[in-house]
Amino acid sequence: MYYFHLSHNVKGDSQIKLSDGHSKYRLSKSAYHYITRTLYFSKHKSEIEELEYCASYHMPAWVDNHPDQFWYAADQYTSETRRTSSHITIALPKELDENRRIELSERLMHEFCGQYKMPCTIAIHNHVAALDGQSEQPHLHLLFSEKSMLDNIQRLPEQFFKQYRQKNPDKGGALKITADVLGFGRNILFHYRTKTEKIINEFLEKYAPTKIVEIHGLKLEVSSAVSCLSNEDYNKKYGTKLKDVPQIPRHLLYSTDPEDQDTVKNYRKEIREIRQNNLCELYKKEYELALAKKREQENTNTHYRDQSKDLDYDF
Repeated sequence: MYYFHLSHNVKGDSQIKLSDGHSKYRLSKSAYHYITRTLYFSKHKSEIEELEYCASYHMPAWVDNHPDQFWYAADQYTSETRRTSSHITIALPKELDENRRIELSERLMHEFCGQYKMPCTIAIHNHVAALDGQSEQPHLHLLFSEKSMLDNIQRLPEQFFKQYRQKNPDKGGALKITADVLGFGRNILFHYRTKTEKIINEFLEKYAPTKIVEIHGLKLEVSSAVSCLSNEDYNKKYGTKLKDVPQIPRHLLYSTDPEDQDTVKNYRKEIREIRQNNLCELYKKEYELALAKKREQENTNTHYRDQSKDLDYDF
């Protein structure tokens, strides 16, 4: 159950808010600076998060090694209320080292947009988990445009983002490769998630097939494979009793108020308990086998101690 999130940046008035308080319309240039930690995001989370890698691919010639100019142009020349970019965030396996994470990220980029020559920027962030302050939490940001470079026609920015003309492609904008064009329609998210699961598991099988987990004090070596299923769907398929882990609200997590800190403490306790129970559900067979071996070893040790006492002569 790895993290995968897809969102879209749409041109419009950023003052218009959704029910959750977030802006209905977001700028692609802001998304670019956020994931690359440039300009007004250069110091964002710098004390807790590291930018491991960033790169841009399949950009038009007029970008001239300045990918930020592409995202600025997307905001400027895309028609009102139209999508300027899409943003995918994927949790990467901490079992892979930094170089393998880059390799995996580029493989995912190729699968989702590179093979269609969609202009894109990737960035890998890594920070330690807020819960224990130790374990790594690497994740990939993939920002991409559906406007493709497949036909290799060089268009200036004011033309690039116009509507595509099938009969006269050199006079219209770049071809837009949407979920409908790819044949997935509303199933695009399912396609993304299942493809991500397959690719991540290929890398894990090759470079890190197992991992060590600790369940109720017992360390076990288990398969490192991931699943794209939600806890609910996984439970239905495998008969487990996995529970969703609650998120600690950010305003509480970094608050210095004593009451807020007590609330966070309770959150942490609940999260640890749920994670332990989830691990036990996922690796029940491995845990029960290890527990049985431990008890057998303890019984053997007790037997030998008893024998030693019986043979303890007093000279």
